[in-house]
Amino acid sequence: MRVKDEEKVNRIYRAAMKVVNSDGFQGSSMSKIAKEADVSAATIYLYFENKDDMIKKLFIHLKSGMGNSYFKDTNDLTPSKGTFRTIWLNHYQYIMDNMEEYNFLENFSNCPLIERIEKEYKPDYCPVIESLFEKSKSQGLLLNLNNDLLYSLLFLPVNYLVKKSKSNGTTLGTNELIEVFEASWRAICK
Repeated sequence: MRVKDEEKVNRIYRAAMKVVNSDGFQGSSMSKIAKEADVSAATIYLYFENKDDMIKKLFIHLKSGMGNSYFKDTNDLTPSKGTFRTIWLNHYQYIMDNMEEYNFLENFSNCPLIERIEKEYKPDYCPVIESLFEKSKSQGLLLNLNNDLLYSLLFLPVNYLVKKSKSNGTTLGTNELIEVFEASWRAICK
């Protein structure tokens, strides 16, 4: 069995993101991705069974990376507004620093594969946030809502505003960020 060349896998992932973001899932092909990655299509098949396998693994890789970025500035995960604010700001910074990855994740959220992947792998994306939601609900800090709904109420408003500001060529100011976080927080806290 051949040892994976992580640099090559990362090149394939970057190429797949670029091709999918420009041509969509249906318009992307292994040959286009191979050309963009500067590898042969046969090389891609050494690492992935098919296009769906590659896209699925790329999604899981990116989603895990985004989830891990939430906790880069905090060692203390005590349920509190401050903890959630830090996580929220890290989420915002992840989007700003990784727009191509974020666009891929957004595109993938409308792909038919998403339902199967969500069922199989969702707990693996970011188990820490799931645990933090559960602890916060049990301590009475957050509303007793489904974690997906909590996640949506907390993060989707900033996702929308970042995309809108990027398309307008503007950035969100500190006051706007604070207002968005406070509104999101009010939507989920008791």
